[in-house]
Amino acid sequence: MSKEKANYWPHAIVLAIFGVAGLCVWTVNIAVNNPVELDSFYFDSYQNVEQNYNDIINSQEAFDAKYDVILPAKDLKIGKNTIMIKVMDKEHNSGIDEANVTVVITRPDTQRLDKKPKVISTLNGVYALEPFEIKRLGRWQIMSKVRVGDLTTFKKLEVNATK
Repeated sequence: MSKEKANYWPHAIVLAIFGVAGLCVWTVNIAVNNPVELDSFYFDSYQNVEQNYNDIINSQEAFDAKYDVILPAKDLKIGKNTIMIKVMDKEHNSGIDEANVTVVITRPDTQRLDKKPKVISTLNGVYALEPFEIKRLGRWQIMSKVRVGDLTTFKKLEVNATK
């Protein structure tokens, strides 16, 4: 009686094929459940930013040479929050009340939780925004677009939401 050697290679190849197919399905499932979020730092579509990037940067440099934008450096709290943004003229050291201020409070990983408070009052260059509610702990960004005349700047401040 002679024992034949068992050949396991066909089983290993079939198992490897099923393993690769399973990993492909898993990868597609992860990609569908975590879509790519577009960066909205410049408050415009990617295509417009790409086409006008030099103009955006030149405008921002000219704005930053003439004006200061001061964002609050405080953390957010779970619940109601409010922030104020100050726009100052560097030359005259005075507030600018005729700026167009747009603010978005966002999480870096998703745009679903974006808060877009409107300016409710302006006094001596201090722009008070309407109250907004934060419901999730963690990292948030306060992004602003400030326009005075033909000049525009963009600012981003990283903050944490705590209890």
